[in-house]
Parts: sequence; C-alpha cells; structure tokens
Amino acid sequence: MIFRILAKSYDRFITGLHLIGSALVFILMMIILGDVFGRTLFNHPLTGAPELAKVSLVALLFLGLAKTLRMNKHIRATVIIARAGPRVQAALNMTANMCGLVIFILLCWSSWDLMLAAWKVGEYEGAGALRVPTYHLRSLILLCSVLTAIQFASNMVHEAKHLFFTTRG
Repeated sequence: MIFRILAKSYDRFITGLHLIGSALVFILMMIILGDVFGRTLFNHPLTGAPELAKVSLVALLFLGLAKTLRMNKHIRATVIIARAGPRVQAALNMTANMCGLVIFILLCWSSWDLMLAAWKVGEYEGAGALRVPTYHLRSLILLCSVLTAIQFASNMVHEAKHLFFTTRG
C-alpha cells in the first residue's frame, strides 16, 4: 500500500516537472521569437536572449527526463530487440536500464559538489545587461538526475519481473 502511494506521488511529481518543462518550451519559443523580431524589425535584439536560451534548454531537457523514461517514450533503436524473444528483450532492457542507472548515479555524484559551489558563489551566466543565475539550474540538474536514476531502478525491477518470473512460452 505504501509503495502505491509513493509511486503515485512520484508520478505526480515528475508529471508536474514535465509540464513545467513543456511550458518552458513555449516561453523559450517566445524569447527566441522576440529576439528575431527585435533584430529584424528594430535592429535591436532582445537583451539576454542567448543566456536565457542556454539556461532554458538545459532546464527543459532535465525536467522531462524522468517522465519520458517512465512513459517509455525515449528514442530507441529496436532493430535487434524487436527480433528477440520476450525473455531476451527483458534481459536487454534490464541491461540498458542498469547502464542508465549507473550513468545517472555518477551524474548525481559529480553534480553535488558543482551545485554546492554554484550556490556558495552565486553563479551566473552571461555578463553585462542580463546575468542569469545558474545555481538554481544546478540544483534542478541534480534533482532531475536523482528522479531519473529512481526511474531507471524502477524499470530494472519491472524488467527483472519479466525476466525471472514469467513463464516460458
């Protein structure tokens, strides 16, 4: 019962992050559109558009990672796996999820000190008229990496059930 409540809360949380990422796509589109129109019509670009775009792209990528993985909507090459039987598919999926889990654990580990340092110095992107704070972004990268690692672990458990507990057909 507690696992269902946790799973539902986790799913709602990553769905919320995914929706924020989707809204950020629209906001980024408006920033770029404003920059293009400003350059074309008024010969004056939108101040800070490149810095905002850099920060926004990283944020929207990480905001959608865990939900995309949970929905199994990431890009896959299915040439080999489609020809395999169900147990081999489960073994290959489990191996891929294990690799993803290791990568995201390492990303979490390497991001921790960078996040702390960014908060300590008040890290910013850009110079001049608009300086965009990036220490929030470093925290977001760490949070979303943890959530994605959790999703890889969950996927591994799911594939292990298919691999070890399904009847042979």
